[in-house]
Amino acid sequence: MKLKDKIKKFAAEHEAVWQFVKFTIISSIAGVTEITSYTLLNSLILKSMNTQPFHWWIFHYSGGVAGGLGTMIAFLVSTTLAQIVSFVTNRKKTFDANNNVVFSAIMYTVMVLVIICLQTYTGPLMVVAIDKLINNPGISGTLGKLIWMFLSFVIIFPMNKFVIMRRKKLPEAAEAAPQE
Repeated sequence: MKLKDKIKKFAAEHEAVWQFVKFTIISSIAGVTEITSYTLLNSLILKSMNTQPFHWWIFHYSGGVAGGLGTMIAFLVSTTLAQIVSFVTNRKKTFDANNNVVFSAIMYTVMVLVIICLQTYTGPLMVVAIDKLINNPGISGTLGKLIWMFLSFVIIFPMNKFVIMRRKKLPEAAEAAPQE
């Protein structure tokens, strides 16, 4: 039996495990997208804006170790790019969702906005706390970002599988109908 056949057999016998494997791979790709875009934006393109404080609603970037306006923009852009990669790919490739795409997109957006609000509120506090331990703002920012990426991963998989990207059972007649 070829490796490809073994993988197909495993996937058919262990659907949830296989979904988790695919979700992990796709999340890793989205994570690389997020970290790369965040690092490029925060450290190179928007670096001069990091001393400019940014305060709005729950978003508080003091311009010091926690970063400023440039960090906020880098955070939002990198997170948005990663979530687009994750949603589009996971919807069909991981969960083979057949529920309403508009419902999925709205629910996914709400979930991501809640995560962003939590991350935005706690992120700068986390970065300052980490920086007190290691005294390196660049590494502290990246570690804070990685911690929240992991927490997001833990939240998003069950939400996608059981709420947002469900696969509806089709009526048996529709499943058994011959395809032309």
